[in-house]
Amino acid sequence: MMFWRVSWRNLTRKKLRSFFTILSILIGVSSIFAVVSTVETAKDVTTKRLELYTGNADYSILANSYTFPDRLLADIQQDGHVQAAIGVMHKQAKFDLGGSQNPSQTSLRITGLSSIQNELLTLEVISGKPTNDGIVIPRSTAQLWGKSAGDLIHLQLPTGDRQVPIAAIVKDTPLLEGPVNWEEASSKSWRALSSLQAVQHWYGLEGQVQEIRLQFREQADEQASVASLRNTTAGYPVYLEKIVLDEKQTNQLEELYLMLYAIGGLAMIISAFILYNTLYVSVVERKNEIAVMKTVGFIPAQIKKLFLCEVLILSLFGLLFGIPLGFGLATVMQEGLFNSFQTNISYSPSYVLTLPITILLGLCIPLVASLLPVSYASKVDVIATLKQVPTQKKAHTKTRVIVGLVLLLGMFVNSIVSLLFLLAGITLLFPFLMGQLIRLLKAAGFLGYEGKVASNNILRTISRSANMSVILAFAICLGLFVSSIFTSVEANIESEVNRSFGGNLQFSTETPLTSEKLGVIKQFDGVQGVMAYKEKEVLWSSDKKTNRFTIIGTDADWYQSHPLFYDTQKNHIDLLRLLKEQSDGVLLGDYAFREWGGKVGDPITIIQNDQEKVLTVLGKVGTSQYGGYTAFMEANHFDKLFPDSEPYRGLITVGELSVEKRVKDSLLQTFPFDLERVQTSQEELDKQKRALPGIQALFNGLLLISIIVAGIGILNTLVMNVMDRVREIGVMRAVAFTAGQVTKSIVGESVMMGICGTLMGIITGILMTYVNTLTMETAASFVIPIDTLILSAICGILISLLAAVIPAQKAVRYRLDQALKQD
Repeated sequence: MMFWRVSWRNLTRKKLRSFFTILSILIGVSSIFAVVSTVETAKDVTTKRLELYTGNADYSILANSYTFPDRLLADIQQDGHVQAAIGVMHKQAKFDLGGSQNPSQTSLRITGLSSIQNELLTLEVISGKPTNDGIVIPRSTAQLWGKSAGDLIHLQLPTGDRQVPIAAIVKDTPLLEGPVNWEEASSKSWRALSSLQAVQHWYGLEGQVQEIRLQFREQADEQASVASLRNTTAGYPVYLEKIVLDEKQTNQLEELYLMLYAIGGLAMIISAFILYNTLYVSVVERKNEIAVMKTVGFIPAQIKKLFLCEVLILSLFGLLFGIPLGFGLATVMQEGLFNSFQTNISYSPSYVLTLPITILLGLCIPLVASLLPVSYASKVDVIATLKQVPTQKKAHTKTRVIVGLVLLLGMFVNSIVSLLFLLAGITLLFPFLMGQLIRLLKAAGFLGYEGKVASNNILRTISRSANMSVILAFAICLGLFVSSIFTSVEANIESEVNRSFGGNLQFSTETPLTSEKLGVIKQFDGVQGVMAYKEKEVLWSSDKKTNRFTIIGTDADWYQSHPLFYDTQKNHIDLLRLLKEQSDGVLLGDYAFREWGGKVGDPITIIQNDQEKVLTVLGKVGTSQYGGYTAFMEANHFDKLFPDSEPYRGLITVGELSVEKRVKDSLLQTFPFDLERVQTSQEELDKQKRALPGIQALFNGLLLISIIVAGIGILNTLVMNVMDRVREIGVMRAVAFTAGQVTKSIVGESVMMGICGTLMGIITGILMTYVNTLTMETAASFVIPIDTLILSAICGILISLLAAVIPAQKAVRYRLDQALKQD
């Protein structure tokens, strides 16, 4: 208990210093809490959405060709291994609300279910009764349509127009995820549920179903259950497919999570640096006190314990106030992240892992940061300290510069590790470079005589000042680096879509695309060419787990002029020849290749209908299809591998871009009950760019927090410098230095630290961006966002100016007689 009391007394002796140290830890803790909570919540939401979409099913029974008899459902439900099963059919309709909606905005995809109340389906009813006749729609759709449960809606169906009641309104769910606004409705169908019997009747498909989803009993053996299913389905035109939840098919957020952790953790690391600086200065100030303690019997372990108690007190205060602040920050971040995706996502914040991780990091990082100062305190030489023998400072500068230069050479290593070499090299070189910059400013007469005084003060405490300046530099560097990545991604999206969209319009249908349908489309005014292609979702296994992606069949004649993929190192003809020559060869999209983790020429195992097949990876290609999480195979080889597959997707080219919309409207009018989706290249481009501004704003907010923490570090350093020089300031005042001159010298000190940090941050950020473009295996290009560069420079200087306010006021408020009495 004594150690806690002594530690508390030591902290309260330097109230201002302790306050700013706690403030920095507090912000670091809240930042890490918000980031961990946001990432965990996003992961939970992604998994939950997949589960809701698939209905927690274990297996699907799918048609070899469009539909199969629904009597199979009754057989499946009687299987002793099956807990629950549901029949599914998706169909397209048009609706009329009696308003001024464009025909392209009135496509409705109705999913017919054999049972609305089923263990595989989770619906939270807001109003109405889902089992009533009619359709079930989600809340967001009801709000946009201005409809309530019981209202009638005019549906256009193949069997004639009908007035259909809205049976119920339910909470938004992935199964019913439609457009978030009328603008998006131009390229996305609205969603509704109804009974399977109603959908079969509306579309003249009595006795047919497209899919059966089923769940095994908990105690059932999977192998035996699948064997039983095979017996039951024998004789039907169907195949079995295991349901694997692979979030990478729709969400590829790992890199986003990594960047969030990096930037969120930066604030915590900066606060640890501030703690290190504060503690080190505190140890130096209290060397005599430590020597006396050792003289009266304190052993090194007790000295360490004393300082560690101080660190724990600071950390506990940071956690106590940081975690509540983190709750608020997490709420803002999660809203910002999910709003940027512009989807109807309902979510509950996840704190299961967040709280223990934050507490662990909030205690461990400050303790690790304190190890060196605490060790230094325990090794204080009693005799040398009490006799005030001057410390012989070892000349580390030359060694530090040499090691720093050697580490800088590591940035030319062709690996992501090169970025770490760059940062380590800059860190070691920073005091030397900062010293040279300060001398240049001094020689240039920056801020006159007061600037000269400020320069001398910085040079006397170059290590302490450099520590805080380098932190500001890293915050600015990271901001510039992240902004550059976003600018590059935005530019690459446009380039990638233009290079791999496969034409001017993409469309997909509910029924197979026949040559008759293609012939009708080809007659549309403005259409130059139309092509149908096949694709198949398959499971693929890696060392870690089983995943799922789509293999696309490629037609050489079409892709030579309208490719769905590209390779910057090879032309299309070579890629297509490569695919044609090897019957089991596939090209992987860049994201799939990265997730797979093998080398060109290695085998990849796919699983189709529970049968393993080995394919050979021929290369990696860039593509906008499925975000790069896909594979391509030559069309003839594809047909042999998947003989029952039929084309549901098509590509259209037009003579002039101005007719894209007209062709799209013609498609919608001609195939109102078959067209599932139609999208122009510009709409795809807009969709992919839509989330970028929101996510970038999120990162900018986190970086601003880091810069603010760096400003607190500069403020704390200045306060310590002022406290060290109270007597010196008193002497300056005694020889006619005015309060304004004292203020100007302290502001100059802060501004010079800000200039060094900002300048080095910008240079390091540019170097990081350049090294990243050389080493990353992506299409990232070297782009320097000028607006972010200017904003970083302004923020860096502004934050250093603000940081000088309190220390300057403190310096000029000292009474002259008291200041002169200070040691």
